[in-house]
Amino acid sequence: MIEQTIRLWRIPEQTIDLSALQIKIDILHARIKHIAQAHRHTRFATSLAAEDMVVTDAIATTGLPIEVFTLDTGRLHTETLQMIEQVQSRYGLHINPIQPASGDVAQYIAQYGLNGFYESEDAKKACCFVRKIAPLNLALVGVDAWLTGQRREQAVTRGELDFEEPDTARGMTKYNPLYDWSESEIWAYIQSRQLPIHPLHHQGYASIGCEPCTRAIRENEDVRAGRWWWLQKESKECGLHVTPAAVVKVVKDSTPVTSAQSVFPVASSTTAFTETSPLRNDYLDWLEAESIYIIREVVGQCANPAMLFSGGKDSIVMFHLARKAFRFGTREIKLPFPLVHIDTGHNYAEVIQFRDQTVARTGSKLIVGHVEDSIRKGTVKLRKPTDSRNAAQATTLLETIAEYSFDALMGGARRDEEKARAKERIFSFRDEFGQWDPKAQRPELWRLYNARVSTGENMRVFPISNWTELDIWQYIAREKLDLPSIYYTHKREVVQKNGLLVPVTDITPKTPSDHSEYLDVRFRTVGDISCTCPVASTAGTPEDIIRETALSQITERGATRMDDQTSEASMERRKKEGYF
Repeated sequence: MIEQTIRLWRIPEQTIDLSALQIKIDILHARIKHIAQAHRHTRFATSLAAEDMVVTDAIATTGLPIEVFTLDTGRLHTETLQMIEQVQSRYGLHINPIQPASGDVAQYIAQYGLNGFYESEDAKKACCFVRKIAPLNLALVGVDAWLTGQRREQAVTRGELDFEEPDTARGMTKYNPLYDWSESEIWAYIQSRQLPIHPLHHQGYASIGCEPCTRAIRENEDVRAGRWWWLQKESKECGLHVTPAAVVKVVKDSTPVTSAQSVFPVASSTTAFTETSPLRNDYLDWLEAESIYIIREVVGQCANPAMLFSGGKDSIVMFHLARKAFRFGTREIKLPFPLVHIDTGHNYAEVIQFRDQTVARTGSKLIVGHVEDSIRKGTVKLRKPTDSRNAAQATTLLETIAEYSFDALMGGARRDEEKARAKERIFSFRDEFGQWDPKAQRPELWRLYNARVSTGENMRVFPISNWTELDIWQYIAREKLDLPSIYYTHKREVVQKNGLLVPVTDITPKTPSDHSEYLDVRFRTVGDISCTCPVASTAGTPEDIIRETALSQITERGATRMDDQTSEASMERRKKEGYF
């Protein structure tokens, strides 16, 4: 009998010229410094594998304030846990272990079994979501950039990696400082600097992951062949590194979704993949859950809350979330609060029509505060009938709050819209004059909110504050939400002024010197006709708009709102005057 010996992967011997390596090291340090200087709050996700040890060493060597964390999935090798202590001792830094929610893990086990990931691709994706993706999303809350140890050589799915990439799924920047390093350069760095080496690397493990999903590999096998080895696929990814260009179409079957299934956003067996389909984003489930929690907190803490509803896309998403928050199974119930709209009298007809249709269809209670009434009472004064009424909304809003004694108003403002919005708390305290003082806001540690107010004071609450414009459109696509037609491409007469497409209307007529033209446009945001402009676009579906939004370099308000271009402090000034 001929005995065959299996040769396992081995750590490459050092063959790199040290002077050439030093050049790479200097570039790496320069990249780390650039990241730290470009962002206020940055974190690095480490698995304690070879590449991540190089990045950790570079962070420690440069002494820059980049936080380090690891995803402690509950299924890590003992050797990985020991490495955490060893690295912390060597560098004197803290590696924050981020663990999955015990309830989510219990629900996964109840549905799929402890090791159900061996049985199907769906179960594997669900496990990765619960133990890795959801904890990562939480670990990145509050930061504006994160680092990885990814390299182009590692897998075919990483062949197009760049140093800096937009992480559109999380609304931040992702950096891959080792993207152009070779495996030989990684190990030359480790050996020349005598870095701690994960013990499993000495046992044939080229890649380090969870214990049941990682094995040693043979010599000359792909470096990621040991990850989820039972799957016969070139792509060996768990979903942590969402590629902005990746697009997925989820075709749902007719099977009712149970409460247990809804926890795990995985594709069914009928999932199909196309290049022209909308981006699939598991992060939406986390955003949805957070928003529903906030809405329920408002109802639980406040005596007389209401929700602002204009018929715009953000308020439509928020209204949809509210209906989910108070649904019994598949049975709808009426919301435990009214809807409120401050009508300037200069709104686009399509939006008002959609608002009224939605209220009639759902049986919701709608309270409308009219700027026209404030003008008649003399509390709002305009120079001429065509003046913008956008700022005047603040007065009518305060009058409506006082008339109905609302102690909390929920609105669809988002932090990515404008600089003043980015300062906003989720629960934003307003004094007895309805004014916002950034120095008088309350801490919101660990998602604990304080909505207590005295008579005359109120809260403005923003359930979708952490969403981005891209998140909104992905959610609209996923939930198949109807919108006013002006959000999609249509022909409209416009005049180009100061980089904006000003619509020709009775409120904004063109002057004799203006040259108008009919263009294909859509509205990214809707508001008072006097200050809201469309953008040039041929996007006729949510999927088309997702692709446009992913490439946009200008915020939706910056691209469409004339009132925000009068001053950099326009929004902040209006907020202090009582504006939402």
